[in-house]
Amino acid sequence: MAAARQSDGTWLAVAPRAEPFPNAWQKRVILWFALSLAVVSPLAWLFARRIVHPLRDFAMAAEQLGRDPSATIIPLSGPAEIGRAANAFNQMRNRLRAFVDDRTAMVGAISHDLRTPLTRLRFRIEDVADDQRDGLLKEVGEMEAMISQVIAFIRDASTPGPRQRIDFAELVRGSVADAKLVGADVEIERNAHVPVDVDPVGIRRIMGNLLENAVKYGARARVRVFLENGEAVAEVVDAGPGIPEDEFDRAFEPFYRSDTARKSGQSGSGLGLAVCRSIARAHGGDVSFAHAKDGFLARVTMPAAFTAKLHRAA
Repeated sequence: MAAARQSDGTWLAVAPRAEPFPNAWQKRVILWFALSLAVVSPLAWLFARRIVHPLRDFAMAAEQLGRDPSATIIPLSGPAEIGRAANAFNQMRNRLRAFVDDRTAMVGAISHDLRTPLTRLRFRIEDVADDQRDGLLKEVGEMEAMISQVIAFIRDASTPGPRQRIDFAELVRGSVADAKLVGADVEIERNAHVPVDVDPVGIRRIMGNLLENAVKYGARARVRVFLENGEAVAEVVDAGPGIPEDEFDRAFEPFYRSDTARKSGQSGSGLGLAVCRSIARAHGGDVSFAHAKDGFLARVTMPAAFTAKLHRAA
């Protein structure tokens, strides 16, 4: 707005005419932004898709590697950084696998070589007095049994079976049927059909060991299978005293036997639970213990496969 004083003392004011919104200039600016957005948006969408899609595939491949250590991340399309990351993951997997295989082979060789001196010791015991011979032979027999179990553990750990898409409920049902076949008091209280990608032989070994322990130390076993937080869960509950909570982790150490197990008079080497946890964690799952209201509980978890429809059985 501008104003000027005239000679007669009056003021002459000039003001711009009010324009509606948007005016012509604002319309041109808005149109320019709209055209720019229309041109840039498809390009931005394609660029984001080129970045996000390979990252999603890489995340899925890394998740598969966590569930199956023997899996290999295939070369992925996309930015060069994604390919380098996949290659680095493959190299890491190969190095870790070679490290574990070397240590496994070393322990297996040592265990196998121990059989020779034990055999010689058994022959030498024949010359020992009769009142000491039986005890020494028993000790040697226990050592040979432990070495055999170590070799079996090494063999199974070094040669994992192929993964298959299978119903977790069917695996558990088969293990329960095997336990019943030898006269064990085992029942399924709840069974949910959850697909999993696992080595069936390894999972049956886990369930067979847990069911055997439940019957051995708790007289009976009751099994529940269900889906929880994206995981297939199998709970084995027995009526025994279980083990103290501060010994839960130690129970999975090789050759460890709790006081309850030793006092029960039941035979065992202390390798079974170590094998169970090793197999479960190789699948991305775990084995744990807990004290429940209805008894001592052993819990097996496995990542569920969601490509099939999950439904619950009565």
